[in-house]
Amino acid sequence: MEWIENTNKWLTGEIHEDIAIVVTGVVIFILSILAWRFGTSESARAMIIPLLVAAILLIRLGVGLAVNNYNRKEQFEQQYSKSQQEFLESEIARVDEFMMIYPQTIIVSSVMMVIGVGMFAFCSRPSFRASALVVIFIALTALTIDYFSKERGIIYQNELNSIQIQTNTGTE
Repeated sequence: MEWIENTNKWLTGEIHEDIAIVVTGVVIFILSILAWRFGTSESARAMIIPLLVAAILLIRLGVGLAVNNYNRKEQFEQQYSKSQQEFLESEIARVDEFMMIYPQTIIVSSVMMVIGVGMFAFCSRPSFRASALVVIFIALTALTIDYFSKERGIIYQNELNSIQIQTNTGTE
């Protein structure tokens, strides 16, 4: 098995994650339609716009990431066939760079949750409370997605770091 298959395996996981983001956005979109159609209370009606905004953001993000990751597959294979060593070095650098994003996601998501809980606790208007619930949901979604993404990233990073490129040195 060539080690490019590790890259394709990681990339397939990323694409599945992107599809999960899109599916989540579609479910939220359906919930916003249901709130619009069947919501009779002020709180239910207040959920329509925040849910719709969250749905659009998640669908847009998921589709953009999926297309980007799908296009990467061909680029990676071309780079790999051109020079395995250069591809390995560029992948190690790229993975090291994106692994630094995960602590930032935890901080941003935690701050979003605190803001959401604060808005929910201290605001009485249904529109603010609905927005607060959606902010909390988006933060939890980001944490959940990144939880699995980070695990796959660590596995991929370890696989990359363990690869030894065989070079012909002419010595026997």
